[in-house]
Order: sequence, then C-alpha cells, then structure tokens
Amino acid sequence: MSGPYEQTQQQPFPAAQPYPAAQPYPAAQAPVLPASNAGWAVVAVIFFWPLAIPAFNHALKVHPLWMMGDVQGAQYSSTRAGFFGKLSLALFVGLMVLYFGFVAVLLANV
Repeated sequence: MSGPYEQTQQQPFPAAQPYPAAQPYPAAQAPVLPASNAGWAVVAVIFFWPLAIPAFNHALKVHPLWMMGDVQGAQYSSTRAGFFGKLSLALFVGLMVLYFGFVAVLLANV
C-alpha cells in the first residue's frame, strides 16, 4: 500500500528522564534583599523633616529595584535612606547643642 495516506510505524517514546534537581545558590553567592531603612526615614520626619523627603524616596525604591533585578540600585537606595535618617538625627543633635549653648550664654550675661 503506497499512497498519500501510508501509515508509518511509530516508535515508542523513550522512557521519561527526571529533570536534575535544581541547585540553590550557595550562601555566598545568593544576593540578599537589603533593608529599606524606612525606620531611618521616620527618624528623619521626627527630627529634621526636610531630609525626610529624600529618605522616604530612597526607602520606597529598594523593593521595586530589587524586583527588577537591580541589586546594586537597591543597595544604593537602602544606604542613602539610612544616610539621610542618620544625618537628620545628627543635625538635630547639633542644633540642640547650639541652642542650649546660646541659652547658656544669654543666661550667663543676665
């Protein structure tokens, strides 16, 4: 029987081979999601609010940058959010020292 509808002998499928087990990243290679440092952004709101704007801006960028695969950008934003929070606290302490010094000088001259 030779014609356009000639049947061919089908070969059986080979035995299914299991996929090799997925190897997780070694602990030294796996990047870790950096902290957002949102707490430092809140500190910036409390102690020196003008620095809270860039602190929150950077703190809220950490997770989206991480999800897009920009590990370095997420780490940078985390570091900057912490920096602005710590800077606001340092400025508050410095201004309070100046204020109490000024008050002490005024009271000493009375």
